[in-house]
Amino acid sequence: MRIITKLLDIEDEYLQVIENILEKEAPLSDLLFLDIETTGLSPAQSRIYLIGCLYYETDGWHLIQWFDNTGTDEKQLLSSFLIFAERSRVLVHYNGNRFDLPFLKTRMEQHGLTSPLASMDSRDLYRILQPYRNILGLPDYRQQTVEEYFGTGRTEDQSGKDLIKVYQKYLGNPCKELLDPLILHNEADLEGLLSLVPIFIYRYLPTLGIRVKRAQADYYNDAEGNRCEELILYFDTDLIIPAPLHASADKCYLKIEGQGGVLKIPIYNEEMKYFYANYKDYYYLPDEDTAVHKYIAAYVDKENKVPARAETCYTRKTSFYLPQWPDARGELFRKPFFKQAYKDPGLFFEFTDDLKRDRNFLSDYAFHVYAHLLSR
Repeated sequence: MRIITKLLDIEDEYLQVIENILEKEAPLSDLLFLDIETTGLSPAQSRIYLIGCLYYETDGWHLIQWFDNTGTDEKQLLSSFLIFAERSRVLVHYNGNRFDLPFLKTRMEQHGLTSPLASMDSRDLYRILQPYRNILGLPDYRQQTVEEYFGTGRTEDQSGKDLIKVYQKYLGNPCKELLDPLILHNEADLEGLLSLVPIFIYRYLPTLGIRVKRAQADYYNDAEGNRCEELILYFDTDLIIPAPLHASADKCYLKIEGQGGVLKIPIYNEEMKYFYANYKDYYYLPDEDTAVHKYIAAYVDKENKVPARAETCYTRKTSFYLPQWPDARGELFRKPFFKQAYKDPGLFFEFTDDLKRDRNFLSDYAFHVYAHLLSR
């Protein structure tokens, strides 16, 4: 077994950003970044030939790798790693919950080793990204694809699968030319993992602070050439988003870059209907196309009224309206709510002149639309 160590050389300004994010998770000295290389995907039929870790000391971030250079040292490699891991409390990895950690557990059990990993906190950056796949829109979510999206500057592009054959050749011909790609791939994965630390910010997306700084109405023509109106909200956030976010649904559009964003929301200038819930207490007046309470209907001739049904128990109003959606608890953003027709799923509220001038309302509504798009 070979043990390789290295002090990383990371640009101070970028390192400060990374460390500020990490310190919200745990003391830096408690963190252990982990990546493994294996001879296959099945832990029952394959083995681990390389374990790499990043850890923090007062002089900076260090790399340590345990490499099975004989093909027979897996138990020694695992034992050495486990002794070293006892110093840490939090594991950071990419898709390790699905691959690295179960693989390590199985291989340790094969060798009769007791692992402290199960008692450590686990931070899987892949799992943090999972809920936001729709707004990231990447072709896949391999670590190297995500690194490219975040612009980490990685140039090494071989996969762990590609290197299995390289390792097999190395065992038959141990030489630097075959060793370097094995070691450097694992090192690149670990440095890439450190560069992806801003992904931790995505955990705070559901509670992102949004403050509208400017609002305006604009007109555009839709795909059918119809003239439409939209509300454009320019806002600041309380977090710096590490990569641009884009989302669209229900004719709404969201874009966030850095600490600023924009929302485009359709404005509906038309007649809509407010439906009363207790329709049995109402009569419908066909000539006036409206419903009135039975106490008022008592003064209307019988031939001019009929008992209201759920779909005819409404009053009509022409105004400006904005869309809204129930939250996770089924609560609406604003009441009363209007609909275009009884069976239509869309829900709206009246966009009054007072609301147009209310900056706090606009900020709250911007978050409402943002949360809806985030959940799609």
